[in-house]
Amino acid sequence: MRIGRSAGMPQNAERNVKEVERLLIAEFTDLRRGWGVSSNALGERVGANLARLAGIPSDAGNQEIRRRILALVDRLLRGSSEEDRLVVRVALGIDPEARLSQLTARTQELARRLHCSDRGARRKIARAFTLLAQVGAAELGAPYDPEADPDVGWYVRRFEAILRLDLDRPEVTEQRTIVARWDGLRRISARFSVPKNGDKRLGLSGLEVETHFGARVKNREQQSESHFRYVLDLPGPLQRDQEHEYEIVFRLPEGWPMIPHYAFVPLVTCESFRLRVRFDPACPPAALWRLDGLAQRALDGRLTPGEPLHLDAHGEATLRFDRLEQGFAYGIEWLPAPCSDAADNENNSSAA
Repeated sequence: MRIGRSAGMPQNAERNVKEVERLLIAEFTDLRRGWGVSSNALGERVGANLARLAGIPSDAGNQEIRRRILALVDRLLRGSSEEDRLVVRVALGIDPEARLSQLTARTQELARRLHCSDRGARRKIARAFTLLAQVGAAELGAPYDPEADPDVGWYVRRFEAILRLDLDRPEVTEQRTIVARWDGLRRISARFSVPKNGDKRLGLSGLEVETHFGARVKNREQQSESHFRYVLDLPGPLQRDQEHEYEIVFRLPEGWPMIPHYAFVPLVTCESFRLRVRFDPACPPAALWRLDGLAQRALDGRLTPGEPLHLDAHGEATLRFDRLEQGFAYGIEWLPAPCSDAADNENNSSAA
């Protein structure tokens, strides 16, 4: 398997975004020929810039390359019109009804769906992929600014969280492996949300935050009554495609009630997420279920159970999610069980 890595990417610090755009258009043109993304030799078809945008390892097999290309296309299409999304998915053979062996046949299928001529369909394909390349070039070709928004310039390859509800106060340990999209990445962000406690609002000093390794908290912001953002300094600048791991811990104040769910809503690309939850053995939940791609607004006041879960002998639940969609919630929700005052006092737990 071969993925081009050396050709096509301007190497000077002031990368020519227009040149990168031109190269991406050419690489997308090659990719949509023949079977498109269903080709059994994608390693020979994916250009250097697409490989970088998609974060494809040099030793990736055909299935892994296809998965990452599909994730990349989904990411670049966010904010696009429904028509442009359809055009790209049909032209690349992603659409289930357009998995045809020739681009010509897919173009004809697109013309039929959009009620236009084959020539009109070709123009729509050229336009949609130009827009796609512009988005990719802006991400890939722009030089890194050390003062850039810490929410951009990186993505999460692996995220593991441990929620402890068997302690005096709820504690969340989050460990992430991030990948730099730019050379020189020095800062990233971490976010955490805590609901109000009746009329009481948690301030910056109320949420205890510390990093165990791989980063230090540089700045703390309370962006709303319940939402916090932390700017993290990395130990040193990362180069494009370089991985880095860090761990951060969040602790709620003693006596502050925790709403009965833990949900991760990715705002950047996240390839995998594993969650472990340990409940208080003296007061296990009456029921618990999986949150998998739930619209964020549906979390508030939600009572409809999802996929049921069961605790192991230690009162723990473990969940795994792959290919997460940005802006949707993944995690766990539970129905608190009524516990005796004695048990509550003995364990001093605010989990319920």
